[in-house]
Amino acid sequence: MVPRLSLSNQRKIQKERRKGKGRNETARHLKVSVNTVSKYSHTLIVTDRPRVVNHKPQSHLYPNKTLKNVQLAIKNKTYSSAIQLKRDLKLPGSDRSFQRFLKANKIETLSKGYLPDLCLFDDEKTVRGRGPDKYYRSLSEKDTQRPESESRAHPIKLNIWGCVGVGFKSNLFITEENINGRIYTDALINGLTNAQMDPPLDTRVLLSDNAGWHKNKTELPRIELANISHKYLPPLSSDLNPIEHVWAMLTTKLYENFEVYDTIDSLRKAIVRCWKSIPQESIDNIVLSYGDRLLECYSHEGKMTKY
Repeated sequence: MVPRLSLSNQRKIQKERRKGKGRNETARHLKVSVNTVSKYSHTLIVTDRPRVVNHKPQSHLYPNKTLKNVQLAIKNKTYSSAIQLKRDLKLPGSDRSFQRFLKANKIETLSKGYLPDLCLFDDEKTVRGRGPDKYYRSLSEKDTQRPESESRAHPIKLNIWGCVGVGFKSNLFITEENINGRIYTDALINGLTNAQMDPPLDTRVLLSDNAGWHKNKTELPRIELANISHKYLPPLSSDLNPIEHVWAMLTTKLYENFEVYDTIDSLRKAIVRCWKSIPQESIDNIVLSYGDRLLECYSHEGKMTKY
């Protein structure tokens, strides 16, 4: 077991290590074990003074010339992450400090180098006649005695497809069938090629998760013929798709009055009505926050974030 050293001895170890001495040399000089040197070489010294955390970027590291170089680099080349951009430009400071610099100057980088305002995000969702239990918890005891047809596994269901982007919200594709490669491609082509958007479709990139029907090899020629630039998000990253937040808004509006839909037609009309009622401004804010959520996910090493 590594003994706990006093504050002064911790400082001595870190001072020797900063001089470039190795662990064995430091251990012999201070007459401690190598494990003790390893433990206190990379740990912060705990003091009684409160730690002041400054989240502002270090201005002396990134002058105005750096901002111009970053903007020029993003314009001329695509980058997979802010870290790759920092390394290509050979900028000083830590990775986190550079990320704060980008955020302070409202420079957003996106996976595969695409800016959020040029991206489209699509996905599918199954909607049932009755929503999850959390939308019915405030009902009275009398109202909670629902007949069997209104149970959680409601027999009435529809599968929907939608696509969102900055300044764009597609028409919903609604079907009673299960989504497969053919149905997905039909929804994609009809929903995007006939839609009016600014910037136009040929300058945008569609990002989808890596579901099997998204990569159906027999349907890929149809997507390429429609002049749709289709890319795929990495595995286990579907929760980062901004349209998941849009689906949450749709579900909240659909069951906000404890609604239960007993027919396909009533459910279809309610879905269309709630989809049209979602403001475009809310969708724009969700999509534009995608870069921040990627940085947050990167800083948490893929673990749970505040989003």
